Amino acid sequence: MNDFERLDTEGKLMSHKDVSRGLKISVLAGFFGMWWFAVAFGVPCTMLIESLTESGVVIGLIVTLQQLALLVQIPSALVFEHLKKRKKLWCMLAYVHRILWFIPAFIPLLLPKSDSVVITIVFASITLSAVFAQFCGPIWQNWMADLIPKSISGRYWGLRQSTVTISFLFSTYLAGYILDIFPKPDAGGSYLGFSIVFTYAALLGIIDIWIHSHVPEPAHGLYIVHKNLLKRIMEPLKNKDFLWMTLTFAMWNLALGLTGSFGLVYLKRNFNASYTHLALLAMSSTLGPVLFGILNGFIVDKIGARIFASMIFFLNALVSLVWFFASPANISFQMPLIGSVSMPQIVALLLVANFVSGTLCGGLVISQFHMLNLMSPKNGRGMAIAVHWSIIGLMAASGPLFGGMIMDYFTDNPVDIILPGGTVFSYFHVMITMYFIICTCICIPFMLKVKAKADDMALNQVFQSVRVGNPLRAVTTVLNIYQTAFDFNPQKKEEKKQE
Repeated sequence: MNDFERLDTEGKLMSHKDVSRGLKISVLAGFFGMWWFAVAFGVPCTMLIESLTESGVVIGLIVTLQQLALLVQIPSALVFEHLKKRKKLWCMLAYVHRILWFIPAFIPLLLPKSDSVVITIVFASITLSAVFAQFCGPIWQNWMADLIPKSISGRYWGLRQSTVTISFLFSTYLAGYILDIFPKPDAGGSYLGFSIVFTYAALLGIIDIWIHSHVPEPAHGLYIVHKNLLKRIMEPLKNKDFLWMTLTFAMWNLALGLTGSFGLVYLKRNFNASYTHLALLAMSSTLGPVLFGILNGFIVDKIGARIFASMIFFLNALVSLVWFFASPANISFQMPLIGSVSMPQIVALLLVANFVSGTLCGGLVISQFHMLNLMSPKNGRGMAIAVHWSIIGLMAASGPLFGGMIMDYFTDNPVDIILPGGTVFSYFHVMITMYFIICTCICIPFMLKVKAKADDMALNQVFQSVRVGNPLRAVTTVLNIYQTAFDFNPQKKEEKKQE
């Protein structure tokens, strides 16, 4: 069998057409799933919690609980490694996971005067949903790792990222627009806007699961238990490349947790940014992966994920420093068909910075999935994936909680320091400083400890390969990459080479 052929769970041969069809269905399903993701991990979820509490620790706690849910992946791996068929179990658990999001859709609306009760129920439902989601996590990743041909792994994840995040743009803007239509809860309004946003997200998330249930399932090697649980957990970590790669992304996720939700809170409370402004910022960070996800995937396949990720950590850390040069003033400008637009200067500045940062972070995500697929052994891959994400969840869980503590401390003890742009030094600038240090002083050295693979280029080779040439030829090359992105047929590629 070639790289595009494998056996299904019934022992029948899946042709390259079957595999290609399955990959395309997965992309379509993810297109709907991103509507749910935009609400669950985007502006609406953070703003719902922020409207229920003033505490930074509580705001960070919801992200901490979602991160800790990653520990469920280890018992998940123990269960599905012994199952011949994984799809039915995954679908059942995934449906429950998405249905639970109807609770935060309606509880705040039904109990508008009981914030403490509401926040307890919302936290419980989101945490329970996260547990079901993480139980599904290694099942889906193992399923996809068995389905995706290794020769196109980086390109496929890049393609999938570019395509599915288009829906993130629409859903994020729509969510922000809906939330701004209705009066804010802290301004005498209701939670009707949040109810509408969470309801459509849950419905489209369920559609995502239904579509993905039509992706074919390849056979996978059933793990025969000869070792105790602790040895099975530790086995993937004996691979030093796997260990350093896991620690790298664990530290990066910790750094993201330090800043993630609190940037939105900082902008809303300190600069009166509207929900639409926050949605536009989320969209700008997503637009980069949409436009450059395919190209990022191509680069990963070309120079190797290790070198690519190391370069991105440094560049992304530099971009984060833009927060120190923001101005507290408002700006106005004219836009075609819209007219005059006014927004805080920091929002306009971050629209550009987030686009660059989103493009870079998208490359990191592709690198992570690519490396995880390659470094996880086929026999015991499920446990390796579960260990990877459990370590990330355990380490990253401290980020949001620590960030909340920083927020509460500096809110109660403000520092009288004026930054170059005119803003006052705040808790968020402390978080950005820590993010910069973690990316440059920890993530890069850890990633470089991963030994280069046979298909990786050394860092000096990457820079030596860069040549200033005909710009039209460069554009043509990029267009060809995008034109063939959906072509998963190895026979067609071979025919084109012969032509």
